[in-house]
Amino acid sequence: MNEIKGRAEVRRFEVRNATEANSHIANGIDMKPGDEVLMTDQEHPGGEQHWRLKAKRYGLVVKKVTLPRPVNNPAEVLHLFNDAIILRTRVIFFSHITTVTGVVLPAKELCALARSKGILSAVDGAHVPGMMPMNLHDIGCDIYSASPHKWLQAPKGTGFLHVRDEVIDRVWSTVTTDGWNDQKIRAERFQRIGSSNVPALMGLRASISMANEIGMGRIEKRHRELANYMLAQRTQRGAESRTSADPAMRCAIVTVNVPPVKRMALKEWVWKTQ
Repeated sequence: MNEIKGRAEVRRFEVRNATEANSHIANGIDMKPGDEVLMTDQEHPGGEQHWRLKAKRYGLVVKKVTLPRPVNNPAEVLHLFNDAIILRTRVIFFSHITTVTGVVLPAKELCALARSKGILSAVDGAHVPGMMPMNLHDIGCDIYSASPHKWLQAPKGTGFLHVRDEVIDRVWSTVTTDGWNDQKIRAERFQRIGSSNVPALMGLRASISMANEIGMGRIEKRHRELANYMLAQRTQRGAESRTSADPAMRCAIVTVNVPPVKRMALKEWVWKTQ
């Protein structure tokens, strides 16, 4: 499946965005005090803060691996995660594409690592739909969140959360009405939230149709061409790249720093003065 499929499956349900989906993940998985969730140091607040709240409330541990800036290759990422796993690690949570440097992490390999250790894999895929082709079955993740309003240009409020059928029974519903405990309907029970925004969902379907008509392969190719051009132009002018030199580990997001100004300091200056 190289295109985006428009038909919803029973293991995939509607949320408003990846932030809401990630809240379902953190609050729906049973964890005990001292259990660990392992993530990177480049997670978006909409992915990290649900775990922070749960850590404060229930005593679990949030542990981070520090990704190089830039990441050199997929093996480097896998070694960092593998070395950080301990007996109390229960969940590996990571961004498929980070917002900090735009690095495309080796999601398939990380999910395989988690499964080999008996650990749940939860992927924040907020930037993936509409940026590049995606195949959740091939990635092999247990849980995947996304925000189609970003690169797919779907209406606001049209996120989705995918839960692998084999782990559906390990995720509790966090928004409930009649049907929440009906095991026969599988992930549809998470969808029992009351009224939905049907026009927004029709807009999502239209966005999927448009992307498939253009072809996700063509869209990804154009994203990479523009990002590579931008990265080359900036580095030729003295900027330091935070974007991976490995073409497979970058797509449409490019991050650089212009010495001696620190990137985040420049952002703060723009927000305060412009």
